[in-house]
Amino acid sequence: MNKSLIKNFREIHFKRLDKNFFIHNLKQDFHLIAIPYKKQNFIIEELYKWKVIKLFSLNYKKLEYSKIVFGKIFYEKILIYLVIDPAPKYRSLNNYYSKKYINIKSKDMKDKIERNFIDFFITTNPKEFLEKYSLLFGIGALKYLENNEDKLNKLKPLSKPLGYLGWKNFNEFISFANISCDWIVLRNFEFLPYKFSENDKDIDILCRDKKLFIRKLNLKKRSWGISSYQVNIGNKKIPVDLRFIGDGYFDKLWEENILRNKIFQNNLVPRPSNLDYFYSLIYHSKLQKNKVKQIYSERLDYLKLTLEMHNLKKSFIYNDLITSKILSDFMNFNKYNISEPIDKSVEINYYFLKQLKNNIDIINNNEIPLLVKFVLRIPLPLRNFIFKLKKYLILNKKNLLK
Repeated sequence: MNKSLIKNFREIHFKRLDKNFFIHNLKQDFHLIAIPYKKQNFIIEELYKWKVIKLFSLNYKKLEYSKIVFGKIFYEKILIYLVIDPAPKYRSLNNYYSKKYINIKSKDMKDKIERNFIDFFITTNPKEFLEKYSLLFGIGALKYLENNEDKLNKLKPLSKPLGYLGWKNFNEFISFANISCDWIVLRNFEFLPYKFSENDKDIDILCRDKKLFIRKLNLKKRSWGISSYQVNIGNKKIPVDLRFIGDGYFDKLWEENILRNKIFQNNLVPRPSNLDYFYSLIYHSKLQKNKVKQIYSERLDYLKLTLEMHNLKKSFIYNDLITSKILSDFMNFNKYNISEPIDKSVEINYYFLKQLKNNIDIINNNEIPLLVKFVLRIPLPLRNFIFKLKKYLILNKKNLLK
């Protein structure tokens, strides 16, 4: 595992080894094995199949710690083996179509050991390894995975799982969220991870699985609103507005595409692509608020230049006719509906809603034609080009008719 992949977890991907198996692009296939101290003899023979890098003993003070890390409770001292599979083979859980890959050697060992007792754990793929490793040793310990013996000698388990009492800083919070969840910062990511104090008071997040994100990142519920949470970062309670796929905050298909097309700010903070950011910020500023923030107007003016929308005037966001037209064009082209948030605390600008509805083609996303489904599978850069070309041709046609 090289330095760039340690810093950039999203670059882990799998390629076909043969017709049945896959292999990932990492240089090393690390795994963690956990077993009660008194039962270590049960895996002696199995360990010969792995390259053992280091052995740790772990004696958590609270039973819930092992539940957080391993998903099960260990009632006594634990032995942790850091190992490498010299010849890994992965299989997709659902043949070719699944994105979930399982190391066959891990699965076979797990099935064999658990015939005798259930308090045993082994990681099954790189993503799970990175998550459990970070929980055990901390985000900073990822650099030790360069397999340098001097560095590995410094590797020691934390006294409690990472993030249990909160996160040291935004860098730690975001890094672990990237490892463990599919998520994105919807707005104001420009200030992260180092200048949050210059930002709004809360973080607007969209995630794929709300329950998973809450559990992995140790979020706590605030007393109002179904989307209102908080997280301890740097010994401060940071408010979080947590949105998720299917919550109606945006059209469900749009939410899916926002996550699918995400890019990274400062090579760390997941954020919407410029196209999704531009239109989602218009949607939020005009439909979900009754007043446009000055900072959003400035960002939209900047984004329109990056998207080469030079025909839009400065501060166009304050013009309801213009914004309802360009937003409806985008939504109609992508087959997005106006959605109703399940979070009733989300504001609705009914005057703008009426204007937008006049231009929106109502689409049942459960009955999208095959041709449209094909278009939606076209890579985003090509789709963006088609969208711009269509607008250009329409504009030229109007000019010729004058």
